[in-house]
Amino acid sequence: MSTKFFNNTETRLMDKFHGIASAMADFDIFHAVVGYFRSSGYFKLRKELENVTEIRILVGINIDNLFRQSQLTGKFFFENKEATLEQYCEDFLRDVYQSEYSSEVDEGIRQFCADIANNRLQLRIHPTKDLHAKFYLCLPKQHSEHSDGWVIMGSSNLSEQGLGTTKPPRYELNVAMKDYDDVHYCEVEFQSLWKDAIPVTMDDVNHIVGKTHLATEEHQPTPYELYMRMLIDHFGDQVEDDFIPHLPDNYDNLTYQRDAVVQGYNIMMQHGGCFIADVVGLGKTVVAAMIAQRFIAANGNNTRILVIFPPAVQSNWEDTFRDFQIKNNYSQFVSNGSLDKVIEGTNNYSQPGYYDLIIVDEAHNFRHDSTGNYDLLQRICKSTRLNKGNVKGNKRVLLLSATPLNNTPEDIKNQLLLFQDTARCTIDGVSNIADTFAPWIKEFKSLMSQRRTLSAEFLTSHIDAINQELRHKVLEKVMVRRTRSNIQHEPRYANEIHFPQLLDPTDRTYQMSPQVLKLFIDTYIKLVDTPSANLKEVNPDMFDGSGLRYARYRAIEYCPSYKVTSGKMAKHMADSLASIYQTHMVKRLESSFDAFKKSLHTLLDATKGMIKMFEEDKVIIAPDLNVKKLQADGIELDEIIELAIGKGLDQKEILFHAADFLPDFLPMLEYDAEVLDKLCKRWEKVKSDPKLELFITILQGELFDKKKNPGGKLVVFSESVDTVNYLENELKQRLNRSDILAVCAKSRNRLRDTIKANFDAKYKKEWRNDYNIIITSDVLAEGVNLHRANVIVNYDSPWNATRLMQRIGRVNRIGSTANAIHNYMFYPSDPGDAIISLKKNSLIKLQSFHSALGEDTRIYSHDEMVHEFKLFNADVRDETDRSLELLSEVRALHDTNSALYRKIKQLPPKSRCARVSERLNLNNPTQGTQSGATEASVEMRLGETLPCTVSYLSSPQKKAYYLVGKTTRELSFLEAADLFHAEPDEKAVPFGDGLQLHYEQVQKALAQYTLDQQSEAQEEKLKIGSKDNDAKKAAAFLREIRPLFDDEGRHTVDRLKQIVERGTYNQLADALNRISKKQKKEPLPTIKILEQLEELDKRYSQPETSIAIKQVALTTADIILSETFI
Repeated sequence: MSTKFFNNTETRLMDKFHGIASAMADFDIFHAVVGYFRSSGYFKLRKELENVTEIRILVGINIDNLFRQSQLTGKFFFENKEATLEQYCEDFLRDVYQSEYSSEVDEGIRQFCADIANNRLQLRIHPTKDLHAKFYLCLPKQHSEHSDGWVIMGSSNLSEQGLGTTKPPRYELNVAMKDYDDVHYCEVEFQSLWKDAIPVTMDDVNHIVGKTHLATEEHQPTPYELYMRMLIDHFGDQVEDDFIPHLPDNYDNLTYQRDAVVQGYNIMMQHGGCFIADVVGLGKTVVAAMIAQRFIAANGNNTRILVIFPPAVQSNWEDTFRDFQIKNNYSQFVSNGSLDKVIEGTNNYSQPGYYDLIIVDEAHNFRHDSTGNYDLLQRICKSTRLNKGNVKGNKRVLLLSATPLNNTPEDIKNQLLLFQDTARCTIDGVSNIADTFAPWIKEFKSLMSQRRTLSAEFLTSHIDAINQELRHKVLEKVMVRRTRSNIQHEPRYANEIHFPQLLDPTDRTYQMSPQVLKLFIDTYIKLVDTPSANLKEVNPDMFDGSGLRYARYRAIEYCPSYKVTSGKMAKHMADSLASIYQTHMVKRLESSFDAFKKSLHTLLDATKGMIKMFEEDKVIIAPDLNVKKLQADGIELDEIIELAIGKGLDQKEILFHAADFLPDFLPMLEYDAEVLDKLCKRWEKVKSDPKLELFITILQGELFDKKKNPGGKLVVFSESVDTVNYLENELKQRLNRSDILAVCAKSRNRLRDTIKANFDAKYKKEWRNDYNIIITSDVLAEGVNLHRANVIVNYDSPWNATRLMQRIGRVNRIGSTANAIHNYMFYPSDPGDAIISLKKNSLIKLQSFHSALGEDTRIYSHDEMVHEFKLFNADVRDETDRSLELLSEVRALHDTNSALYRKIKQLPPKSRCARVSERLNLNNPTQGTQSGATEASVEMRLGETLPCTVSYLSSPQKKAYYLVGKTTRELSFLEAADLFHAEPDEKAVPFGDGLQLHYEQVQKALAQYTLDQQSEAQEEKLKIGSKDNDAKKAAAFLREIRPLFDDEGRHTVDRLKQIVERGTYNQLADALNRISKKQKKEPLPTIKILEQLEELDKRYSQPETSIAIKQVALTTADIILSETFI
């Protein structure tokens, strides 16, 4: 059926124009009224208008804003010519930015400008709010009833979409008419509208085009300007941020701390949380206080902050917040052992939802996600935020720790999940946290399981590789961390502060007599050679499984009647308890002979105590009672039972008969008692202490050498309180010194002022010298200043190797009085380490830390591979953080040449230039390897990818950089910065014949960007990571039981399933899997299952809002910058 209507499917508007131009012999005039005019549409249509002598286009614009302004100012539209043209300018620029990037389109825009210049095209803007008509007139020079002529009217604008040239074409409905009356009527309307419109002149067009990438050659950007533009885009508000927090009078105004505030705040606002991980002694508490100030300023006066800390540093936090005038109405403080009070809203704490910012000090204490405290903290951090302020979204979380990585990559993963969801990660390049971390965790565990047979060099190099990848992919994007070397090598910081040099560790190994050495080795073997350890496979000549069984701590495994735990869980708990005590015994042996002798007798007494319970047929298993201590205090078993009943314990659950235990349990106890008794008797004969003798020798000599120790202060650390007390007594008696202060957990608060007055260089009152030697347990490894001292002795090696870093941080702090820090290590004895690999374990853990986070000095051993990063240059010592250098570079431009900075910041999208590859400065200090070149720049120097193009693309979802030559690959920001890097005097070169290749290579980058987005979108659809087995099992269980419930029950299941899929709470999947396991073993009534699910739903209520969650949608990227090397 013939019709005048068409809809861009079978017949497009473009087809209609082509037909008219081909058939209309005297087509001489083209008039158009459109709502939107796109230069790309004009370019497509221009071929059909080749012989037309008069082209007039009347454009209506979106002038709602101008309309509102005119109402406010009392002016009419036609009086606001400048604003109207400016609005058109914005529309035109948007059209250029969004048009296809090709030589054809760019040439079309230039042709549009040429047609304006020679008056072939006339363009006017109609400033009326009511102009929504769209019609096109195709006329002869003299239109009459007897001549040809057409009017097309409908929904199509003069754009590619309106013409129907896009694929697929957009639906439009238009009608084509040629009756004279219809055409004449529209021509009269056109002339009326044209008369009132505002002309767009050649000057206007030149002004507009001058703001695009098609500006004249003298206005094209230089390579240096493109380089600065990409840095400005990357660092964003950090460059111009002039936030100046309130700084108390007695605090130094340090630039590096202010910069940490800016960077940390921005990361926190983007990702919901941030690690503040500057090395020990750089003032993380001060940085956190300033971030808190800033957050309060942004969020408003109703802001509530919760600070979580180890009990030992409570006063430090309260004092700091008081100094920074963060009043109590803004903040509350809670120790990390009292989080249940916040969950319950007791003891005057607000409930979790009423906090806006959570600050967690020593966040590494929450690196294990299986603990009850971790679950409480995660619920506090992720519960729905009720106290809404000006800052939208969920709570923000600050994690403070100089040592966030203690052992395995899982440490970082678990802390990251305090502010990120597993399957809704905001970090670019990380679509699922579980899947990203799984291979790192698996490889680390594999290495550690083989550590007895692998060399230290092999282990450290492989761990190095794991953690460098962890750093590049994750930590760089969510962490603020600077070492002292970073700061000392940054000119903006170096003049503000002085740090002492931390020298490599000085090792001291004590020598034992042959008799003591044999006893030492025999003891080690008895402590570690348990039947389950299978050490015989490692060294059959030394081990035969005849060591201690630690039976005293395995009672629940051998008591089938014990109902609290049973089966595999009972064995697991028994293994854990036995392992803990075994570790305790080995650590005591390495700490001091005195501490070990006491621990040996304690274990013997506890073992005999349980044997006595068997003899009396009254065996008590009561974890809530310290039965061992009560027995040691001489309390009879019947009294202990009465005490337990008085505490509300059921006698049936804690009191057992000898017959309730498996037959081989009592013989195990008796075997342990026999072994322990023999060891006690042998150790009683040892009167010498070679470790103490060595310590006294160096204490009387080099430790107080004036050249080495000008302040005459000494700090001694030990893990064992018994060793601390032993050293205090021995030194006082043998050296006749009264200036020795011993500190443990019980005495810390009482001695707080004494410690400050004698050892804290920031002490505000008069310094004292009543004490010059402080001997302490690790209770002083956190939250205290001891930096009047510059010599530290680690009398024993903590098994948590990063504790060493915290110890040294007590003396290596801002305001240290000496020029050098001396770190003495009493290494584990060689025979002992040969058995337990303590030195190797410490080295491995420290290597993990160095590789992932960076450190500028060795802490424990000369074998450590110390990394001071230029981020992609991890093997070079004493080089500053490249990201920091780049930020400083662009800040210098902002501070010294603000006009050029503003010009560069306003460079239009699609800005580009061509460069000669020889101009690449491969020795530039900001570049990545020792020779100064990244892989990409080396390829260009070798000519393997020349000519090639580096492109910076951006969309609301993602910023990305691509290098296109023979292949296409995505670059990191720092790799791209290497390639964009240019000196201010470098000039661009003409593209010449390379321009077409430039377009093609940028198009390849765009195509790869789309492919990458599609890949991310596919990963997003999976929701639960392929490696997250616990979550998959939990989700499957919920799907399985959902049909059992009514609508309300199904809603509960659906909510839990959504939380599991998002990966919001680590322990939820485990809890569901336990229910599933019990259900399969012993089916429960449906109502009982629902009650358990409702309890979980109540505990893990999902936040109603989310901050900047990355929505993976297929959007077209904008071309921000591109450079072609020819």
